[in-house]
Amino acid sequence: MSSDTAQGQDRVLASGRRLGWMDTVRGTAILLLLLWHANAVPQFFGTPMPDIVNSANAFFFPYRMPTLMLLSGMLLARSLKKPLPVYYAGKLAMVLWPYLIWVIIAKIVFLEQPGVPWWHWHAWYATSYLWFLFFIGVYYAAAPLLKRLPPWVPIALGAAAGVLLEQGSMEQRMGYFAVFFFAGSWIASSPGLIDKLARPRAAILLGISALAFGAASIIWTESLHYSVWGAPLSIAGALALVAVFARPHVDGPVAQGLQFLGRSSIVFYVSHFPLMAMLSRSSLAEGSFLLLAALNLAAAILLGGVLAVYKTTPPVIWLFQAPRWITSAARAAVGVVTTRFESPARRDSAAEEQRPQLSE
Repeated sequence: MSSDTAQGQDRVLASGRRLGWMDTVRGTAILLLLLWHANAVPQFFGTPMPDIVNSANAFFFPYRMPTLMLLSGMLLARSLKKPLPVYYAGKLAMVLWPYLIWVIIAKIVFLEQPGVPWWHWHAWYATSYLWFLFFIGVYYAAAPLLKRLPPWVPIALGAAAGVLLEQGSMEQRMGYFAVFFFAGSWIASSPGLIDKLARPRAAILLGISALAFGAASIIWTESLHYSVWGAPLSIAGALALVAVFARPHVDGPVAQGLQFLGRSSIVFYVSHFPLMAMLSRSSLAEGSFLLLAALNLAAAILLGGVLAVYKTTPPVIWLFQAPRWITSAARAAVGVVTTRFESPARRDSAAEEQRPQLSE
């Protein structure tokens, strides 16, 4: 790519326009997630999993969710340009709302937490497969308080939490994934970096490191899971995908399919697990494991595809985005609290802001 292309991509990262390569990379990560859960959900409900499937899952473990987190962080600077009432109301509408809605759906369909009633705070804390939305909600909430710090500080804070807190605890994982989220923000603020990554030599080096770390994850699965020391290699794997898809003329039916998944990533992410849980608890679990996994994958893509087509149409939209009156009320409430802290110019621009998009 030319320097003009690189500068154009840097501007797009900070604007509201979409980047095809970002949708493709996000769609790849979502597809890997669906493939994983297609066989992991049956195992969760008691259906055994072949060793080769375990190995494949372990290989991709360092890259699936870290890639999604890295991409979410790349859009942070764009969000932070908005006035605080618009920013926080948008995150309530696009992150907190779908989190709460799908926690309720999960509890109705499959989620059982013995000894934890619905009204207890723990029932809503990074619940089940929806922990990703909870985590990015926390990061988005904290980001305005951290934006005046050097960009490496939030990464260092997340790494410290990931090292010092109890390994495998929810709080330790939150620190671990904060490394990727804020690293994504830092990467997006580096002019021309995507252009440099798309060069063949950089792509090959990133790809080799990713293959090596994936192989190591198969051998030392437990010790490498959520290990902060391995985070740079996970980032290398995510950037290897960026390097492949950020190159010009990377298109075709496969790329277009991945972009469709990426453009509606939240739809596929929140909707697939309850459906897979229902299938995995049905009589289908008594048959072929491979057939059940294939049905899980096909059903999740079909349901997600239908919901993605109608994601902007009521009442489907309310599964993924808060109604406008709730967003407006939240914006007004946050405005009352934050008006004293914002400059007049930012307050005046609030009326001109558009509603956030589903990809945020």
